[in-house]
Amino acid sequence: MPGFLVTAIVMLLALVPLGISMRQGGRMAAVVAYEAASSVSVMVLLLLPQAFDRTGLFEFPVLLAVLLLGGGLVFVRALERWL
Repeated sequence: MPGFLVTAIVMLLALVPLGISMRQGGRMAAVVAYEAASSVSVMVLLLLPQAFDRTGLFEFPVLLAVLLLGGGLVFVRALERWL
């Protein structure tokens, strides 16, 4: 069980460079970093219920994965004229 928790913490640390890329990069770099950060956050939310033996909490990350995909497409559509 601690392996899942350690992996989740390491993946959370991986969000720091993505945040820096969103802040300092251009618009296209921000879109790519947003998509990568959303994927990492979904994976972290999948690892945490496994680490704490709470299998009932797996529904939220799966739903979030679907919604973040649509949100990313809306985000790109809104920024389309500047990309």
